Amino acid sequence: MDANVKKVVGGLVLIVIALSMFPIVLDATGTILDDANLADYTGLESLVSIAPLIIFVGMIFSGGFFVFTGARTARKSKQSGGDASKYRY
Repeated sequence: MDANVKKVVGGLVLIVIALSMFPIVLDATGTILDDANLADYTGLESLVSIAPLIIFVGMIFSGGFFVFTGARTARKSKQSGGDASKYRY
């Protein structure tokens, strides 16, 4: 399998994993936020509240980046008629 195809497939798999993991992360966040002793820890509630967004956006961005770079190098390789290994991105 071509390296560019592996990047595209890997990126799509990462996006699917992010979409399937998001409800699990939200459920865990809800469990943590329901804890009565959460107020004892300064700033933890804010950090836990924003953690699912950071995880989701990070995984979607990285998956999209893999898909983009794989498709871009495949297109450059097809235009040049040669191997795309000389392109860094």
